[in-house]
Amino acid sequence: MVNDDELEIAVLHHLKIANVDYAFSIARNLGVDTETIISELEKLEKQGYVKKVFGKGLKRTRAKMKRSPEVTKHHTYYTLTKEGKEYLKNKLKNQS
Repeated sequence: MVNDDELEIAVLHHLKIANVDYAFSIARNLGVDTETIISELEKLEKQGYVKKVFGKGLKRTRAKMKRSPEVTKHHTYYTLTKEGKEYLKNKLKNQS
């Protein structure tokens, strides 16, 4: 089982690579149940490290892990904020 700190870093790192993604996809990629990821995303959003992405469609240039050139959004998508990128950078630096 992954501890809270490892999960937080894994979710933030995933969003750094993907740029934009949704809970089910993050859960599948990390091997964690969706409910856990939703809770983590909500926590990270309250802390200001991630934000919801609004709009009807999403181009692959923004969602780097998508296969289609454009995706109609059926999920709530998240991306890192500037604060989230800085927080992740500091967390990773402190691990080494």
